[in-house]
Amino acid sequence: MLEAGGEAKILAGFTSADVGPEAKEYNLLRADEEYRNGNVEHSIYYQVKAQFQSTDLRYLTEAAELENQRPTTEELIKSASSQEKNDYKSKKFLKNIINYLQRMEREKPPEKPTKESFEYLDFLKDAQEPSEGLTRISNICHTLPDEWCVLQLCKSFNPATTYSVFNEIIASDGAIYLTLLRHCRSPQLGPICLRFSNENLANLFREYSTLVERFRRVVTVDPLNMKGKEAKQKYWEELNAFDAFLQKLLAAFRDIISPYAFLFFGKRYHCGVVQKQIKVVNTLVDDFCLLNQWSTHQRVLLSQAAMHANRLNAGDLKLICYELSSNENEIQSVYDMLKGLASDWTQLEERQQLAGRRFPTILVVDERLDHLHWEQLVTVQEFCRVKSLHCLWRLFQHHKSNIKHGYYTTNVKQGMSVINPDADLVNSGRRLRSFFEYWLSQWQHLFETVPNEELMLKRALQADCFVYAGHGSGLQYVNGRSICRARARSVVFLFGCDSTRMLGTGLYSALYGAHDYYHGALCPSIVGTLMPALDGNMDTVSVTVLSLWLAPGDKKVMPWTHTDRMSWLKNGIIKGKEENPPTMDAQPNYHLGSLCSILSLVQQGKVEPNIYNCCIYVCRGLPAWNVAVEKMPF
Repeated sequence: MLEAGGEAKILAGFTSADVGPEAKEYNLLRADEEYRNGNVEHSIYYQVKAQFQSTDLRYLTEAAELENQRPTTEELIKSASSQEKNDYKSKKFLKNIINYLQRMEREKPPEKPTKESFEYLDFLKDAQEPSEGLTRISNICHTLPDEWCVLQLCKSFNPATTYSVFNEIIASDGAIYLTLLRHCRSPQLGPICLRFSNENLANLFREYSTLVERFRRVVTVDPLNMKGKEAKQKYWEELNAFDAFLQKLLAAFRDIISPYAFLFFGKRYHCGVVQKQIKVVNTLVDDFCLLNQWSTHQRVLLSQAAMHANRLNAGDLKLICYELSSNENEIQSVYDMLKGLASDWTQLEERQQLAGRRFPTILVVDERLDHLHWEQLVTVQEFCRVKSLHCLWRLFQHHKSNIKHGYYTTNVKQGMSVINPDADLVNSGRRLRSFFEYWLSQWQHLFETVPNEELMLKRALQADCFVYAGHGSGLQYVNGRSICRARARSVVFLFGCDSTRMLGTGLYSALYGAHDYYHGALCPSIVGTLMPALDGNMDTVSVTVLSLWLAPGDKKVMPWTHTDRMSWLKNGIIKGKEENPPTMDAQPNYHLGSLCSILSLVQQGKVEPNIYNCCIYVCRGLPAWNVAVEKMPF
């Protein structure tokens, strides 16, 4: 354990970006101490600081460029001491070096990095006090799009696992900090933090740590042994048992967070009637809180519950009231208020469809909690994940000219796919080839061919959209460092087992995922998986997502929802479910512009009903909107 006066004293003078994993432990320890002492805002500062480590800088080419920036001759001479200047004047060799460098500078003036280019690398660097750091965090959050709610999820410090390997760390007990960095009352009211800690969390972490291996044991079978009826029956029984296990695990997860799942809802879409109702809600909440002398923490929680009261059942509303107060009169007053507002919101949504839609919630997820299925807490909500507020800020800074109404807007016309490059997924390769040739005939495709690095960097990542479907994440075909040094403009889909799962590198180390390299290249959005999946199920999800988000090359094709699924799954043959299916030119409302809204449909089980097929897909980075298929409704 890090003790005050020892390592803690040394580490206190450094940023996380200077030291690395041990600094993360120190900052998590300080976050715990500050929270226990009632300094919640200071705890928030240390939580945010803990998420950005020295290993994160290896993905950022700006850091290397800044570090390698050579000073000019003028700067060299200016910074020299009196003795060095005398040496320079008396030594012809040194003069010749300076003269040569000055001549080179005149021929090719050095490019000086602008302050703006690097201001988002570590915005907490040099913060001397937690209060100063929190001010910087608040300023960053206020600069982000007004439409976003930003929630940070962080696992507490555990001295028993300070130098443990990843599997031991994620299986170990600990508290969960849920911090609302930007919420429905920002910037009027500051960030708040909740801490979840009970006896059920230890079991949840332990069971979750076994999830991937449990699934692998079930689905890893020898095809030669699966020809008999009994073997097939045993396989499906075990798969159904895994589904039941995961359902139970998710139910336990929801119970632990209950009744605070409503905090994951995002802001409602802009429209006149919504803005008017929000003013009514805020006035009711503020008057009540002022009358009863409620804290900022209580006011934010009540505001969030009031904004989404119609999405909560009577039991949840009652639980929320008991969480907010122990005074029976206040509990009843809040319950009556929320019930009334639930009715108001329901009527409003019936009159105005946009009122029921919500902007994305950005989840800043600690690497040690990234394997949890956070999207399953509120499946109707749009989500995007990032690994740190620093990562989100960097992506926002680079792409803010294309961010409209809280979405990264892109006009997808041309794209590229790399499908089954190892040519060993026979059935999957056949299915996907038929889909891409049918739906995206205008794209460039690479079927059953291993791509070289140049193709990946100069063509795939420079297209409007890039789709990989094969084993893993595709990093086996291109060096991750090469991706970081590139500048990716594509929205990226990685349809493979564990394609964006956080992985350890051995011993005690920071984790990494394929998305880290893409975000290093400033890729705006990556869709990937948290764990393995069966190829037929993943193929169904992937083509459904792509068909809803991407326009077909030929408007005369039938909507993918009208195709015969079994014919395609078994033989890769695309045909209609009925004799005369409609064509896409007669289906103007088929597509969805918001990529996260499509993933929400997947999370709800509307594409693949089994939970192990639908809960594994996540979006990382910025929420994307394809204006080529749907105009924004604002």
